[in-house]
Amino acid sequence: MKQDMYPAGTNPVHSAVVKLFYSRAARHLFTNAWYSLLSNLDRGAAIRFLNYGYASPDGEQVALQAVDEPDRYAIQLYHHVVSGTAIAGKDVLEVGSGRGGGASYVARYLHPRSYTGLDICKPAIRFSKARYADQDNLAFRVGDALSLPFANDSFDVVINVESAQHYGDMGRFLDEVHRVLRPGGDFLMACFEDPSKDVFPRECLARSRLRLVKEDDITANVARALELDGARRTALAVEIVPRPLLGLSHEFAGIPGTQLHASFANGECPYYCFTCRKD
Repeated sequence: MKQDMYPAGTNPVHSAVVKLFYSRAARHLFTNAWYSLLSNLDRGAAIRFLNYGYASPDGEQVALQAVDEPDRYAIQLYHHVVSGTAIAGKDVLEVGSGRGGGASYVARYLHPRSYTGLDICKPAIRFSKARYADQDNLAFRVGDALSLPFANDSFDVVINVESAQHYGDMGRFLDEVHRVLRPGGDFLMACFEDPSKDVFPRECLARSRLRLVKEDDITANVARALELDGARRTALAVEIVPRPLLGLSHEFAGIPGTQLHASFANGECPYYCFTCRKD
């Protein structure tokens, strides 16, 4: 992503902050700080998902309960990531569970025996524990993706949706995934390339001990989802985020007109969905 491309009308302060957002130094510290701030600002619990979504090219939609309809495109990304893998009755770990919406969806709709959501952001975990306390097969805990706090061979499935690109060492993360997966277990990841931060998930997976089963380029699907969901995302930002931070929030949310959305729409940052296995 070229760092001199900013949304029209962005003032110099916004430009500086957005440039920081795309810097290598921001990969871990700045992103976590933004997640923590968002958790504190969203007192009405309006934001349950932090991913960019998925729209089917033929307009096909996942059947959802009415309560889940506002988050349709974010849910459809989770659905696409897990749809080829048997989840029912399995022990599942999600690394980078964020605000817990994806964990709640999979736990309710696909019926794993247990689903553990792990995130390094303490406010996000506090939010998730309170929001989804009524789901018996769902638990959350604070933890580091590069040092997973679980024993070897603990899970049948590990899920990672739009989180690994923020880690400082994706190779180390994949080693940890391999360690905690049971033999024959599946790793399901949605991740986009970001050349500005040296993030290349395909190359990292090729060097890992996990065997690639399926790779799916969903860049156009993600760009389309951001377009279809843009008005809702914009309204949420205006409602929750202080005005001086709106430029950053729009960029973070991938609203059409931002550098992030353009990088998906023009294919500059390809977005992939992977299914891998521990043999």
